Amino acid sequence: MKILVVGASGDIGSHLIPELSNKGYGVRALVKTPKEADKIRMPGVEIYFADITNPRTTDGAALGIGAVYHLDDSYCVVNPEEDLRKLIYEGLVNVADECINKGVKRFIFTSSPFVLGLCNGPLKPVSPEMATEQPNTFYALYKKLCEQHLTVLNKHGKLDVTILRLGTVYGPAVELIKTLRALIKHGVYRIPNNGENKMQAVHIEDVVQALILVLKNKKAIGQIYNVADDRPILYKEFIFKLADLLNMPRPKFISIWVCRAIASLSTIFAKLTNSTPLINNDILTLSTSSFELDTLKTKVELGFSPKYPTINEGLPTCNGFYRKPQQSATA
Repeated sequence: MKILVVGASGDIGSHLIPELSNKGYGVRALVKTPKEADKIRMPGVEIYFADITNPRTTDGAALGIGAVYHLDDSYCVVNPEEDLRKLIYEGLVNVADECINKGVKRFIFTSSPFVLGLCNGPLKPVSPEMATEQPNTFYALYKKLCEQHLTVLNKHGKLDVTILRLGTVYGPAVELIKTLRALIKHGVYRIPNNGENKMQAVHIEDVVQALILVLKNKKAIGQIYNVADDRPILYKEFIFKLADLLNMPRPKFISIWVCRAIASLSTIFAKLTNSTPLINNDILTLSTSSFELDTLKTKVELGFSPKYPTINEGLPTCNGFYRKPQQSATA
């Protein structure tokens, strides 16, 4: 079976593709630019260039495909309301339409716990319609709309959908860790607000584990699963642990209002220079909001068991040099 990976060059896609190849699956990697292609180019992986916001370029992407992983994600944009609508929601609609037109049924989508709004306790994997709170960022809003769109397609038999809501993804080569590690090493990182917001992390290897588990599990069709480790933590605990592993002083705190000013200036500068902002106010709101996940359903129905049950086991993998996963000799 050949699998289409959308968002192939991202943190998750670049780890998932070698694992799929190792298991004997054919892979078609959808990327936008040659630079993205270079990140995941390897024997046996077909590169397909397309812009998911332009349906004319995606025509043919799903031809001969047995299943699709839609992993495409975006955060750092100048105008979250407009840019994320195109990149997250309209992109998803275009890819889903391509799959339907080419007769592809199996569709796996990575989403966010923030589609259910702010956390008042462990979030269960319920539909967005059952949420008591509304999303507080454009990122979460468009992920919610994606979930709703896919749920309707699944209900009407157009696609066999599984949705995975991921905790905060980390790992040696994950962009979040690379950025934090550089900023902490240079002594310039500051924790927004007081760092008391609760979060639940998940190691990239455990994300890949969950993605593989749902692929051929018929019981997962039409279902939503939370994917995270076993222990919610405070954001400052995550940062302090990383700093300790780097043998660097623990970062100090910074007012949320100063952070918002920096985010606004970063966005203005990016707009003027046609570049990508390091941070915007949407990202800042996400990073200072609380959530925790109930993963019981994921463990019972999928057999999911985190290789890294807490950051105490997982974060040490992020200190030092990272070796890119290799294909097996039989792939």
